[in-house]
Amino acid sequence: MSNNTVRARMAFSFKGETYDLDSVIDLDACLGEPPDFHQLLARSAGIDPYSYLYEVLESHEIDFSDATGVAARSCHDGRFDWTRFEQDAAEERDWRVVRAVAQQIMATRDLDADPELKAALLAAYRAGKTGGCTTKGVNSES
Repeated sequence: MSNNTVRARMAFSFKGETYDLDSVIDLDACLGEPPDFHQLLARSAGIDPYSYLYEVLESHEIDFSDATGVAARSCHDGRFDWTRFEQDAAEERDWRVVRAVAQQIMATRDLDADPELKAALLAAYRAGKTGGCTTKGVNSES
């Protein structure tokens, strides 16, 4: 089961027929490359991507709602911000790794309650991932 989903809906008419498309999209399965939400909706409705119907579908806006997980922070007023979702999902994945390690050492501490500690732990983790260290905002004396 996916942690991050979003509901995509669209209604339109073509050749006197009304189409009401509605699908819940597993965003975790789409990480890496921004998904073609129109294509995902078409596929879930059995619409051929090489049809005129698909061209009409592509010309309509998708209404996004009911996002779950960190995707909820990226879904507002019927719009979905894929870039923000990817950033938030990466942050969440990093935090899960950091929290698992930190809880072994600091078991009684609520790591989510201390934003400065959380930021420091994440920065240390990311510095280790990249093999470098940053001193942004740190004063050093020679």
